[in-house]
Amino acid sequence: MQTSLAPWALWLCAGILLSGCSTQQPATPTSTRVEHKLISHTLSIDVGEPRVLTTPQRSIRVTEQKLQQITEFDAQGQQISSNESYQTLPWANQPLTLIAEGQQFSLQTDHDGVVRLNLLDEQFFELDFDNLRGLELVARSGPTLVAESDLLISRELRTVLQEAVPLIYDNLEESDVDQWVARVKRLHQLGLREESTQLEYMLILLTVGDPELQYQFIHALEREHSGKP
Repeated sequence: MQTSLAPWALWLCAGILLSGCSTQQPATPTSTRVEHKLISHTLSIDVGEPRVLTTPQRSIRVTEQKLQQITEFDAQGQQISSNESYQTLPWANQPLTLIAEGQQFSLQTDHDGVVRLNLLDEQFFELDFDNLRGLELVARSGPTLVAESDLLISRELRTVLQEAVPLIYDNLEESDVDQWVARVKRLHQLGLREESTQLEYMLILLTVGDPELQYQFIHALEREHSGKP
């Protein structure tokens, strides 16, 4: 008497036989890993040339240098390759300390690692420019990563700064129109065209609420520019 197997039973037996006969091969790992080792990390400050300031403005660039050893290993931990990589990057959006006459001032680099120093900025106006001989710049990241540089101040610039500060920062409301014009003109004569223009705009804004006074100032400026009495 023959007993027939159901189709599902035949498939089950075939699967068991095939699985028993098959030889499973172990997977061979092929992944690799890369190791980065920092060899040196330094900062540098480029204050530009000449090292003696003759104008109030100077662009200062701060960069960081990284030297790394890059080693590649295979899955068994054997070294495949090793080389050194050197990078110079802008020290972007980081603090830079300026030291003048024992006082510390905080500056900030931009996304290119650049600071635009202007000794006529408001934070410096109380410095004794007559005796200011030099500036020290310090970039610091932690106790060991430090860069320093310095700039000297020319005698001519010290004289200009000493005269320019009161022209820019003395109380404007205590002066009349002729004195305003004289201050704008004198800044221009000192070679401080940017500051002269800024003072002119500030005075125009200051007189917005007094159209007659504003007209007198603008008219006096026009007379000065045209050379008419």
